[in-house]
Amino acid sequence: MHNGRINGKKNIEFNPGLNVVVGPNGSGKSSLLKAVYHCPDCLRENDGAMECHYFNSEIMNPHRSEDNFKGPTGSIIKIRAMFSSHGETMRDVLRFIPLKKNGCLLLDEPESGHDLKWIIKIRKGLDALAAADFQIIVATHHPIFWKNANVIELKRGYVEKSLNKFKKNL
Repeated sequence: MHNGRINGKKNIEFNPGLNVVVGPNGSGKSSLLKAVYHCPDCLRENDGAMECHYFNSEIMNPHRSEDNFKGPTGSIIKIRAMFSSHGETMRDVLRFIPLKKNGCLLLDEPESGHDLKWIIKIRKGLDALAAADFQIIVATHHPIFWKNANVIELKRGYVEKSLNKFKKNL
């Protein structure tokens, strides 16, 4: 549980499995993920010895000075990222980072830089992780992630409004 204010919400509760945070740009999706990962004032229940991984496009930038990826795995990701798109780097992160059972994965717009085929593969991979007792929290705009997930709307009615606009523009 995150106790704070993200676009007017006081308490946000994440379920086991796949949680999807949605809302318009500027509604606090990325801020919420950062708070869950970093904020010492946030109340996190039931995470005990849970290992938590957080990924966004800035963290995966190999030109940043912070050393977010260590060891041989980190070196592979950094070197490949210098010559790859954001989408390819996200695939490498999901493939190479060793995730432990009962872990938590925080992903900020994992669909960025991917075509529909790869977005579907990412979703299937996240479903497999969720089935293996991982808690996954994804900040996204993409409807592929919404179905059969615990959807947390930072702006009430965002999902319905977005789907209606999408259908209207087909």
